[in-house]
Amino acid sequence: MLKDNDAMKRFIVSFILMVGLYVHYSGAQEVVFDKQPLVINGITLQAEVAETTEQRQQGLMNRKTLDQGHGMLFKFDVDSAPCFWMKNTYIPLSLAFINKDGFILQIEQLSPESTHLACSEYPIRYALEVQQGWFYEQNIDVGAKIEGIIRSTP
Repeated sequence: MLKDNDAMKRFIVSFILMVGLYVHYSGAQEVVFDKQPLVINGITLQAEVAETTEQRQQGLMNRKTLDQGHGMLFKFDVDSAPCFWMKNTYIPLSLAFINKDGFILQIEQLSPESTHLACSEYPIRYALEVQQGWFYEQNIDVGAKIEGIIRSTP
């Protein structure tokens, strides 16, 4: 009888814990991104915009797909040389580091779930992630200007 009581107590405690975790995580707010069209060498790209700390931290993490011609634009308040990694990111990406005037200064290739840091070699204001190889396929390289970036206030 005592064993049955202990088993029942463990079951009840486990059940309450599981319900609590479900309520906690199901109530978590999903990070929402505004969308903004960008034009590079006459090619339009639909970009989700990450400009808050929370949005930049979330980025494209935990996504399984990214449509062709879509990407994520990271905006920073001031020029800096940020580093990116791919932890919990399942899509191979190309990353362009962009200065405050909208010119691409550097392009890096990022592998899914890598913890290798891809750092900008220059002070930049923006970074743009797209499907890996998209810049190459569109003949977009270092020096290209991105139109449509709404500049952050310095």
